[in-house]
Amino acid sequence: MWQKGLTQKNTYLIIKTKMIDTVILTIPYDKAKFISNSEGISSWDLQSKTSNFQKFIKNPPYRLSQSTYKPRLTGIKRRSFGNNFYSFIKIEFSVPKIIYGNNFDEITDKDFKQIAETLRERLIEMGVLISQTDIENADVSSFHPSKNIILSDGYTASLVGKELSKINLNKKFDLSKTHFRNDGQSIQGYTIAHSIVFYDKIADLAKPEKRAIDKDQTLKQVQLFQVIKSQNPSLEVIRMEIRLSQKQKMNSVLKNLGFDTNPKFKDVCKKEVCQKILKHYWDTIIKDENLFLFNFSNGPKQTIKDIFRKNPNIKSKEAIYLTGLNLLCKDEDGIRGLRQILSKHLTQRNWYRIANDIKSLNGYMNKKSLHSWVWQIEESINNFHPIRTNMNQL
Repeated sequence: MWQKGLTQKNTYLIIKTKMIDTVILTIPYDKAKFISNSEGISSWDLQSKTSNFQKFIKNPPYRLSQSTYKPRLTGIKRRSFGNNFYSFIKIEFSVPKIIYGNNFDEITDKDFKQIAETLRERLIEMGVLISQTDIENADVSSFHPSKNIILSDGYTASLVGKELSKINLNKKFDLSKTHFRNDGQSIQGYTIAHSIVFYDKIADLAKPEKRAIDKDQTLKQVQLFQVIKSQNPSLEVIRMEIRLSQKQKMNSVLKNLGFDTNPKFKDVCKKEVCQKILKHYWDTIIKDENLFLFNFSNGPKQTIKDIFRKNPNIKSKEAIYLTGLNLLCKDEDGIRGLRQILSKHLTQRNWYRIANDIKSLNGYMNKKSLHSWVWQIEESINNFHPIRTNMNQL
């Protein structure tokens, strides 16, 4: 066993509903027992070692070859002070894959007991015994709220992705990096602490591991893509996912939204928590400042009329400037493309002044002229109804 020979006294425990994708739970070591198993899963392998730190891993076989989905395990032994060590297990897995074999089907609050029990059973198969009560009450250090959104009115996930890529993700939430891939099929803005991701869920089901956003494909997930393409080839689904990767950031977001910090597993596996987090990011990144990008007004003359209607006292020169700014932000690569062009000619301070003018464009927008995909996403987040297929019957 990975802990054999360690002198520690003590021990740590990732998920998906479209409610949650990944979660990292922490469990004291004395609440875990290690037993023999006959599942063909490798023993604990030492991956790295120093005088103060040891890391062991225990992974299931290749996903597409196993009959049931199992988590990935990481054992850590870390010196706390003197000759005392703190040891823990990280258990990484997808909640819907645990009970459905795919992460297209969405989990609800009432599935929590089944999730905890199934996780317990899979861990036993891997030689780790943890009680269901301890799993339910485990500390959470990271989790990823998410939602699959079905699009209608002829909109495709890649088209919506291309439109969303026009916003300046770097400015919001101090996101330090952005990726825009495959002509709008995925958009990611992230830091080490947190990230926001939009991607074409159905297209991602068919991608190889290195190109997919979900890099943990299962056999049922591959089968699901084939079923969807044969039975409903026009189905379009865009996925929104918030990845709270560091505990400090997770606690900050929870506190800001009125929830307790340092939550237990049973506290975050709830519709209310995940829904509020998704809505918070959607409102802050899209609704509060960037809706004007998705307005299909009749051109620059209509835009300047809207500006004069909302602000009759605005100077003509200012109205013309805002009209031009509106058109530039909507064109091709949007705000990020405009910033890239201007970066060669402006200081950062001058760009921030222009960014404030861009922010004001939302106030001049006619909300009745928004593309309907905006309201489809908003309605899906507000209702938070689960998406289900019949794949769990396969």
